[in-house]
Amino acid sequence: MTCSITIKNSPKALKSLKAILLFYSIIFIPLNLNGQEKITLYYNYNWEITKKDKASYYREAEYDLNTLKLDGTVMDYYLDGNPLMEGSYISDKKNGDFRFYYENGNLKSKGKYLDNSRIGFWEFYYPNNKLMQNVIFPPILSKAEFSIGEFYDKEGNQLIINGTGKWTIDSIEGGSLDKSSLNNLTGQFKDSLMTGVWKLTRTSDNFLIHSERFRKGRFVDATVYEPLFNSYGTTSFEMLNKFPDENYLRLQKTESFLIDTTVFPSSLIYQDVETIFRTITGKEHKIKQRPASYPQGDYSLLEFIGQNTIYPISAIEKRISGKVHVSVVIDSLGRTKEVRILKGLNNELDAEALRVVKLINEWLPAIQNGRRIESTISIPVKFEIK
Repeated sequence: MTCSITIKNSPKALKSLKAILLFYSIIFIPLNLNGQEKITLYYNYNWEITKKDKASYYREAEYDLNTLKLDGTVMDYYLDGNPLMEGSYISDKKNGDFRFYYENGNLKSKGKYLDNSRIGFWEFYYPNNKLMQNVIFPPILSKAEFSIGEFYDKEGNQLIINGTGKWTIDSIEGGSLDKSSLNNLTGQFKDSLMTGVWKLTRTSDNFLIHSERFRKGRFVDATVYEPLFNSYGTTSFEMLNKFPDENYLRLQKTESFLIDTTVFPSSLIYQDVETIFRTITGKEHKIKQRPASYPQGDYSLLEFIGQNTIYPISAIEKRISGKVHVSVVIDSLGRTKEVRILKGLNNELDAEALRVVKLINEWLPAIQNGRRIESTISIPVKFEIK
């Protein structure tokens, strides 16, 4: 792992510690911890982890027991055993093929995720297993909108042919999992480009909430309802997410590892991973091998170091930069036993690196063959002037 403290080269930065602390960046090299284990979890209606007798859904998923992150295959089910979702995660991010299902077992949608974003060709179906539409989502960094190849209404009539026609989606959530808050969006495509007026209406009474105009795929202007004044105003920027991921809220909750505090103590999430899984599953999940690490994960460790490190003024003035390699001996209880410099830069930077690392006295100890052992880790702290 590497922590990088970056200082912009300006006279003000040389004179002000506050200015110095505004500029830092973190560079992270992930570790392969190999702590995956398949776990069965039960969820209530709000997708909080609960007990089996309180559950509305359940999940079979591979977790990295070192970090409490999803890492591997994930299968969600309705209580009757019908699948709800199948997919895969890499370090808590959706990656690869995903399939979503209706409660009757029929396929709802399928496609690929890359780093939590839908990408490429997706297919969507109605509950009766008839094709609704096929959609192409652009690369993550692209500013392009999604495009529709084909779209069919519920009766099977094709409304969009080769990217041209009328499109609608009636499952845009109004900010919650409450299905009564759904809104309806309609618009026109021509040659796979948005065109004409797009309208967002409230499904319950067809009330117009928002509209936007497009010309050959380019946004023109928008009209939005202002409840405070009970009137409509205009905006010069695009506001609507035309094709929100309907699974986003649910999956965000499961990725956050929320716990039903009506059946489990709220303090449970602050316990070690083995205690957490033992409490919620009633089974022992022993970590057999892992290196020593920071309890909240490597990113949190680097963030802590970045936020608490002060680049010495003398080092900035002399334009001294580089890495200070700090060695930390962690005992079998996860306490800091010794901190020293393996490779330094100068007295000021070495002292600052030591000071910050010494602030940490709680670690996850290394485990070897199921036993906690004393071990040593190295943290390169990078000081850089730009």
